[in-house]
Amino acid sequence: MSSKKRIDKILTSVHDQVKEEIGVLLGVKISLGGARNTLTSKQEFFDSLAGKQILARIDLSGEIEGKGCLVIGIKDAIRLGGTLIMLPDSELEEVVGREEYTDETEDSYGEIANIIAGSYTKVFEEMYSKSFRFIRKEQEILVPVKIDVASDEPVPDQQYYQVTCAITMEGRQMGEIHMLMPAEPFGLQSEELSQKKAEPPTAAEESEVEPAASEPAAEDEVVAATAEPVSDTPLKKTKFDPVKHRKRIDKMLAACCKKLTEEVSSLLGESVKFSEVENSYISKEDLFFEELEGKQVMADMEVSGELQDKSYLFLGLKDSIRLGGVLIMLPPNELENVVSDEEFSEDLKDAYGEVANIVSGVYTSVFEEQYTEKIRFVKKTIQQIVPMKVDIDSEDPVMNQQYYMSVMSMSVDGNALGKMRMIFPSAMLKIAQADEEEHAEEAAVQENNEASAVPVATAPTDSEETQDVENADTPSVPRRAAGFDPVKHRKLVDKLLKECGKTMQKEVSALLGADILISEMENRLITKEDFFFDVANGKQVMAKMDVVGELENESYLFFTLKDAIHTGGILIMLPPSELESAVSAEEFNEDSVDAFGEIANIIAGVYTAIFEKQYTEKIRFVKTDLKQVVPMKVDIESDEPCPDLVYYMSSMLLSIKGERQGNINLLLPAAMLQLDEVAQEDVVEERRAAGLEKSEVKVKDTADAGEGARQADRHEHVPVDILIISDDEVESTRLATCAEESGFSIRKVSFKDNIRSAITSELKAVYIVMREVDEKAFGMAIRVSSSSSLPLVAAGPGWTRSKVIKAVKYGVNDILLTPATTEDIKENIENNLVQMAA
Repeated sequence: MSSKKRIDKILTSVHDQVKEEIGVLLGVKISLGGARNTLTSKQEFFDSLAGKQILARIDLSGEIEGKGCLVIGIKDAIRLGGTLIMLPDSELEEVVGREEYTDETEDSYGEIANIIAGSYTKVFEEMYSKSFRFIRKEQEILVPVKIDVASDEPVPDQQYYQVTCAITMEGRQMGEIHMLMPAEPFGLQSEELSQKKAEPPTAAEESEVEPAASEPAAEDEVVAATAEPVSDTPLKKTKFDPVKHRKRIDKMLAACCKKLTEEVSSLLGESVKFSEVENSYISKEDLFFEELEGKQVMADMEVSGELQDKSYLFLGLKDSIRLGGVLIMLPPNELENVVSDEEFSEDLKDAYGEVANIVSGVYTSVFEEQYTEKIRFVKKTIQQIVPMKVDIDSEDPVMNQQYYMSVMSMSVDGNALGKMRMIFPSAMLKIAQADEEEHAEEAAVQENNEASAVPVATAPTDSEETQDVENADTPSVPRRAAGFDPVKHRKLVDKLLKECGKTMQKEVSALLGADILISEMENRLITKEDFFFDVANGKQVMAKMDVVGELENESYLFFTLKDAIHTGGILIMLPPSELESAVSAEEFNEDSVDAFGEIANIIAGVYTAIFEKQYTEKIRFVKTDLKQVVPMKVDIESDEPCPDLVYYMSSMLLSIKGERQGNINLLLPAAMLQLDEVAQEDVVEERRAAGLEKSEVKVKDTADAGEGARQADRHEHVPVDILIISDDEVESTRLATCAEESGFSIRKVSFKDNIRSAITSELKAVYIVMREVDEKAFGMAIRVSSSSSLPLVAAGPGWTRSKVIKAVKYGVNDILLTPATTEDIKENIENNLVQMAA
């Protein structure tokens, strides 16, 4: 099992523990959603954050040592801390709004951070193979954009495993909380990230200079800037990445949108909401002749500070009048009249000017905190504009240059108004569309080159596989008779196991003198790895059952630890309160062990009675050993607590006195039950569905290795009709299901997989399914379209005219808006595959 899969399984339990512990501490309902775990670098992590953050340093101490951190937005830290010290709701909202992180709030949030660190410690101590602790150290307020990546502050510059989830408290959606764990001690580091960091800058990068502001500095400022003595050691410049820089800008503009909602609502005393922020490049001509509609009010925003330039705020005339009228508290009837008549009087102009002042203050606040240069926005003049009358070649009302436009939807008291637009000179923000597109195309070419340079592993031949199997040391398995039908044989085994379940229910109920129900039986093939890391949840008690008679082998019975204690406690007639306490504390003492051992003996007798009389070979089951097992600590390649084989698992739900408990699982070697051919076919099919090659499948049975190899060959190549490349599991699964119902075979890969190798000759179409229609998605479109001429469909949310145009430019043939209905998906498939095939 991969280190990542093991850690992710543990982290699922960590989230449950954190949710429970914080909920108890605060006395409110807490939920954690949208959990995602990713490998990241220091720079990538802090680039992804926007706004002030609270960072608590985390030391890992014990058999694993390292440094990490716990990071949360300052407002969420204040809200959690304020809830702990029981601030009244009105006071809490005020301190959150003002971002007042006082000593008292720091202490209270510190307690919550301690609880989180303790939850990580507890779960990892129970489930991980090495013993270590998460220790919360000092905390600090930081602004991500000001982090020096090359330093060791606040954390070293290394690879981290980022654990992120969104917090909901009492039904209120908050932001995200992040835990950074050092990747290397857990075996999670990526050579690709390391090489990326270690690569020396190219000659072009060494000589690269950052774009200048739109206005040159004065001559005396240049002299002053160059008057400092220069070191003999040349300064190493970090390569300027326009794509990452734009993402940082977009995060800042999203923060401005959110802050505008708070500030303008406070000014007007009404519920004003700004939402659906969309950012794009735009020319002066497109702005006035395509984007803006009807009369507009433009506020001239002077930019001062480390940069000098101008930005501009646009709002429709009627909406400007409405906001101004609300501010000066015009009666509703009068307000509707002046809006209808477009009477932008001096009073209303002055009132709207106050709104524009608030807007400039919001952008100033966010940019001063988060932008690379300290700049301020100062509202100057306000004027009415008729877009179609603007002379594009003139400098009035704005310069003829490229801009970056941030568009927000606006509503007042739930009533939708028009859109507010803020435009910035692209040069001032150090972003340009041409640079960004060139960067995306270069990245796509580089990735394609890297993909083509990867050596292809050679799959072992049939003879090699057969030799490996013949040399394996495995228990005895039955010889197949001529005409053996594995499908019919499997039905026989299932019938016997079903009978065992019914008899077990009767016998265990009689033994315990309690109402025991065995239900929801499911029998299926499973590997050791999948059982311990996907099926077995929490601590288990395993009863080893030797198989003796005409066959000799081993099988394994698993109860959850709590169910083993519960059933054993009933057998020795513990009083209800004492039994409940023992189960809760997981006290599996000597008496409990002996009692559960008797139950396991009864179950072994049940399987013996049925298999000895009805199975093709006479076999008996003898309980020989009991042990506790922590699934996440199991070494898959070892023979403990059971060998690494393909098993046939019989899984049953246990209920005691009408209350559902955990599952009982019996593992029987597939080869012993003559189900190894079925096992081989199922494993190969699962590997094929996961996009893995035959060389990754281990043939484990010894009964008929040549036949097993031939089975693998028959399943090695199944033509794939549709390739789905996705970072959205929900939508990609819905698409795959619809496509399969329409008769198409599907292969799903992630954005991180080798896309070039996934695009094969038998494909009929490629779907890119994305959570967000962003530069990552457009980069993927470039990679696909440059590698094939297949129909390319882009599926995602929030499509705009400019995004559609860009998608088409990058090779996309069709657009699918998500979330999509089944009808939408099937219609899209019909248009792009069925009709084209016809």
